[in-house]
Amino acid sequence: MTHAFRLVGQTVMLGLAEIREIYTWRSWTFGWLARLLCQASFFALIGRYVGDTDTMRFVLIGNIVALACLESTIVVISLAGERRTGTLALLAVAPGSHLPLYLGRGLHWVVTGLTSTLVAWLTLPPLLGVPLPWPEAALALPLIVLIAVTSYGYGCLLGALALRLLGFEWLILNVGYGIVLTFCGVNVTLSTWPEPLRWFLAFLPVTHGLQAIRTVLAAGPAADIFHQAGLELLVGIGWFALAALLTERLVGAGRRNATLEFND
Repeated sequence: MTHAFRLVGQTVMLGLAEIREIYTWRSWTFGWLARLLCQASFFALIGRYVGDTDTMRFVLIGNIVALACLESTIVVISLAGERRTGTLALLAVAPGSHLPLYLGRGLHWVVTGLTSTLVAWLTLPPLLGVPLPWPEAALALPLIVLIAVTSYGYGCLLGALALRLLGFEWLILNVGYGIVLTFCGVNVTLSTWPEPLRWFLAFLPVTHGLQAIRTVLAAGPAADIFHQAGLELLVGIGWFALAALLTERLVGAGRRNATLEFND
């Protein structure tokens, strides 16, 4: 177990080193972060246009929280890159388990996602004239961390699909995130959707966590908050388990059939 945690830690350091190669602090701040802030503001302003201030606040909160999901699911691209560059094949023949390295490969996106979300959480509501209640807004922060982690498990499952469908990783990422953004209570209430669809949405990340955050901000019952947070945690565990199972099946088949080839 200690060895696995050490491997995950080294994988995170590798990911952060990649981030430093991709971005400077200027390009990240004025490029990527600015893009995310504009995205959340855009949807919030649409909410104000079609509704009122309460609608704008509802949409803004949902889209700020969704930023943590967006960045966490970028793990799809990192995992597909492991097969494209041939390193997945090397992990598959290594004497130890490949799962700690594989499932930890995109954890740096959780770190950057939480950073982006925190900046948006602190700046956008007062900037757009819909400030959040304090200290309730601070109490909601652990729930945002939980959503980022469960979304990462969801992203790992999508990443396993991308390993099977190499070349479609961007489509898989955008469709996977788009489903969450559209249906999981980010822009419209869950009651908007028919009952069969709501049953399916209960198994997606963000759905329960975002409800818990809205309850915290409304100073709602603690029992409801812990109930929704517990469901979000169970959803995340489920996605991690499915991701590990699907990856094991893919790698096992690759070992038998020699199909974990380089794909430059």
